[in-house]
Amino acid sequence: MRLVKYTTLFCLLLFFHSLAGQALQPDTLIKLKEFEVTDRMAGKIFQPVDTIGRKTIEQMPVRDVGDFLRSQPNVAGIRKGGTGIDPVLRGFKYSQLNVQLNKGQKIEGACPNRMDPPTSHVDIEDIRRIEIFKGPYALRFGPNFGGLIHMHTLPENQPDQFEVRINAVTGFESAWGGMKQNLSVKGGNKYFLLNLFGNYKKYGDYKDGNGNTVASSFERYNYGSILSITPSVKHAVTLFYEHAIGKNLDFPALAMDERLDKTSLYSADYEYRNPGDIFETLHLKVYQSDVRHEMDNKQRPISDTTVAIAIIEALNTGYRAEAGINLLGGTLHAGTDMEDINKNGDREKYFIMQPTMPVKKEVLWDNAHIRNYGVFAEYSRLFDKIRAVAALRIDFNQAGSDPMTWENMQGQPVYNEENTASSYTNFSFSLGAEWFLHKNLSLHLSAGRGVRSPDMTERFIILLPIGYDNYDYLGNPSLLPEQNYQVDAALKYSHTAAGMVTFSVFYSHVRDYITGILLPESVVKPQTRGVYGVKQFINIDYAWLTGFEVVYHTPVSYRWLLEMSAGYTYAVNPLATYYIIENGQVTGLAEEKNDPLSEIPPLEGNLKFSWKFFEGRLIPKANIRTVAAQNRISKAYEERPSPGFILAGLSLYYQFNKVLEVTAGIDNIFNEAYYEHLNRNMIGSKENFYEPGRNLYINLRFKI
Repeated sequence: MRLVKYTTLFCLLLFFHSLAGQALQPDTLIKLKEFEVTDRMAGKIFQPVDTIGRKTIEQMPVRDVGDFLRSQPNVAGIRKGGTGIDPVLRGFKYSQLNVQLNKGQKIEGACPNRMDPPTSHVDIEDIRRIEIFKGPYALRFGPNFGGLIHMHTLPENQPDQFEVRINAVTGFESAWGGMKQNLSVKGGNKYFLLNLFGNYKKYGDYKDGNGNTVASSFERYNYGSILSITPSVKHAVTLFYEHAIGKNLDFPALAMDERLDKTSLYSADYEYRNPGDIFETLHLKVYQSDVRHEMDNKQRPISDTTVAIAIIEALNTGYRAEAGINLLGGTLHAGTDMEDINKNGDREKYFIMQPTMPVKKEVLWDNAHIRNYGVFAEYSRLFDKIRAVAALRIDFNQAGSDPMTWENMQGQPVYNEENTASSYTNFSFSLGAEWFLHKNLSLHLSAGRGVRSPDMTERFIILLPIGYDNYDYLGNPSLLPEQNYQVDAALKYSHTAAGMVTFSVFYSHVRDYITGILLPESVVKPQTRGVYGVKQFINIDYAWLTGFEVVYHTPVSYRWLLEMSAGYTYAVNPLATYYIIENGQVTGLAEEKNDPLSEIPPLEGNLKFSWKFFEGRLIPKANIRTVAAQNRISKAYEERPSPGFILAGLSLYYQFNKVLEVTAGIDNIFNEAYYEHLNRNMIGSKENFYEPGRNLYINLRFKI
């Protein structure tokens, strides 16, 4: 609540300062208006990348990063609660995606059910831009299998002379009865820059389009600082710290709610710019993320008989070192990185109706660890009409844990696995080229192999229901790495009068694809009430995915702007095993040829239209989102089809003066009752997890 008071006070000070400042303005003022250019295939990075800037983020009513990413072509999200939406990119999810912060920092969530994916530990209000790399091609930034989501929060430039900038945001959303507040104070000159920031969010249960209340409340706040020291134009040091707290986060699709989450992020960066004719840059980074996650079932009906409390800690430490070298008319980026993940945590069960029963302790992660060392090189060069890039990466992956043991109430082992160590050497590579066929037309081709070792869950999870289907899952320390062989092709046409259109297609062939297989009860019995049995992670021969994205927008120089996009993924497991369920029991099995992979989003299209009035100070916007029904469902994972829907929204942006900006709007105008295909079902039922109904929002943004 202190942040609320301070934000209000700053808003009043900023308002009076703006009134006083108008009387002190000089007679002649030349000012360049703020603008944002988004290019799907541009910049010094040679792989295709979608870049979303700060201006776009500021004008949308989003609560977390995962929620925002769902607005991008062929990007979806798995909802299990009011926040913490887990991104899915072209059907790739979880550790198949490389999610990182500020050129290399990794964040490992602690929850086995991914209440806290990496994107949930970064506040959307602190992000300056997000880069989305599709495919296994950007190998400079760590093992890259299905794509890279790169979030940037560090300042990217410093003022020449000393100045202080203050930004404050306050916002409200009606469907949630939710409010958010942000405060950032930044001051310095070309030698140093200090940024102090903080955020506070408190959202209640929302109402869906049917008028039903959905348990989705949460409270989050964070604070931190960024110190940039630039003693000369060639040297820069940046120190980053953030502490984030989450309280009482509801997850109605899971067996427990998140009671408390404490996250601390640290990093230190050193950059040596233009050190000589041969070396272009040198970047060194060390980081650590520390997550303490507490969850319980105290708000669930079962807590009358059994109260379960789980506390898990996840520690991620690493470094990255990269040098840019001018070589043979091109640029070579070469370096090394390391990521070290450690997890430890237990769940305790208290039997309320049987107070004489001892507390049952269940080990969720038992000193589990994964360490990955990598070396990489990427060479890029611009020829007459072609720019080309080639990348190579080698990863040395080691993992282990204390024995994977689960005991019953009598202390006897239900399951025990002593051999938990594994070690892999993974080779990844990629080739790409963009051919400028005409001054307005270009063709981009990419091909690559991205390899990822199994993650902590796939290796070491012990008898927990973490999947879409109704089974306990068991880790497999002997899993092999997945290998993604992928090709991409994209055609881009850009014209100053016609705008820009990009059409891209991809095909991915995944060897040693990781899925689950049912174990007989003679091997291990399920430990969660109501599940059908125990599945263990295994490798199958292969699976494949293919799809497309198409994006068009009018020239940014126009007063009116039209944006259209669509994306689709088609994914197949050539030979899957599904289980026949009768009266809650597995009674048989059968094979299904060409079974769709689970949790693949349906075809989606978006249309946005806006018009700039008064030199961009007033911008009304309209958007329509159309999502097709998803009838391609996995029989092996007991998926259910989802209906299509159409959503409409209106918003209005107004720049009152150089200090105050207002964005107001309404989402889901027609109060559509809908749910995303990737939303998990409500726990213990087949009830769908509906999205919010009609939602009115307003954001006030103060800048000085």
